[in-house]
Amino acid sequence: MATTINADTVVGGAIVTGDASGQLGLQAAGTTVATLTSTSMTITKDVTLNAQSDLRFADSDSSNYVALQAPATVTSNVTFTLPSADGTSGQVIQTNGSGVLSFATPASTGINYQTFTSSGTWTKPSGYSASSRVLIQAWGAGGSGGRGNKSGGGGGGGYTERWLTLSSMGATETITIGAGGAAVTADSTAGNSGGNSTVGSLVTAYGGGGGQQSSVQFAGGGGGSPYAAGANGSFSGTKWGRLGGGGTRNGYATATVTVLNEGSSGINSSAYTNDATNIWGGGGGGGGYDDGCTGFQFPAGFAVYGGGGGGASDRTLTAGQSIRGGNGGAGNDGSAAATAGTAPAGGGGASRNGFNSGAGARGEVWITVFPA
Repeated sequence: MATTINADTVVGGAIVTGDASGQLGLQAAGTTVATLTSTSMTITKDVTLNAQSDLRFADSDSSNYVALQAPATVTSNVTFTLPSADGTSGQVIQTNGSGVLSFATPASTGINYQTFTSSGTWTKPSGYSASSRVLIQAWGAGGSGGRGNKSGGGGGGGYTERWLTLSSMGATETITIGAGGAAVTADSTAGNSGGNSTVGSLVTAYGGGGGQQSSVQFAGGGGGSPYAAGANGSFSGTKWGRLGGGGTRNGYATATVTVLNEGSSGINSSAYTNDATNIWGGGGGGGGYDDGCTGFQFPAGFAVYGGGGGGASDRTLTAGQSIRGGNGGAGNDGSAAATAGTAPAGGGGASRNGFNSGAGARGEVWITVFPA
């Protein structure tokens, strides 16, 4: 049994236990608050270190220590309850907000990147602050080429991007991927428009238009843009989404860039561009005009971010290309089916009767979260 010294009887000098166990108990008001031995001290009541005093843990030779200390000002009492067991390697201590501590695996704070090639749901990643930056990149789908002896290629889908903070996005966002314009399987039929790709109500990337079919004049579908979808090919009016590409308007094309002497049957041939009018738009589909006396060719448009335009079925079979989007599909002159556009956003090539036109390529969405 430990020797017990009541605090009221201790006046000064050394306290020496005569108990055989070597234990010394300290009491206050008849209650033991601490028990000391030659190797340890057991405290059964709360310990208060006043005025930011340290709790110090010395090293093996007691030359240095590690200390725990309260902050300069504590507005209310806080108790932290330690975990009941050790965690695993790499885990960190987290709080439940009520002072209960536990070990948890930290969320990744690197770049979070999600790609959508089909419709689905984006879920906000954990471990990022509300001020983390988000980049949304989206492509609309390409239109398909027409099917007919004189048919225009499909317009490339447009591209758009948006920067915003993570707090601006919901816990989930619905992702819709635009479907490419379907290939045409019936003779003398115009192509189909590509669908729009959306990220909730935050971003819309517009699709390209389908190629026109005609016996003399044949216009490619307009390229999509960040503002509007490309119109289906036609020889009157404006044929592309604003800041998209090509197609034709007012009987010819968007702008003359070069005159090419084709030298076939004395046809007076001029070439016009269907290129995207800025880096975001899709290229217009290839087209042309040929009444047997006068001919014009509208090569499929090139693009930077949007999809390339599809080639026509007569005179200008070559597809438009894109640097960051998908290339357009080549047109067919009557020997095989036309080529589909390349994902994302490439316009499909046009075909002559008897062969299917090329389908437009699907859209795509990328969402990248950067840590703050």
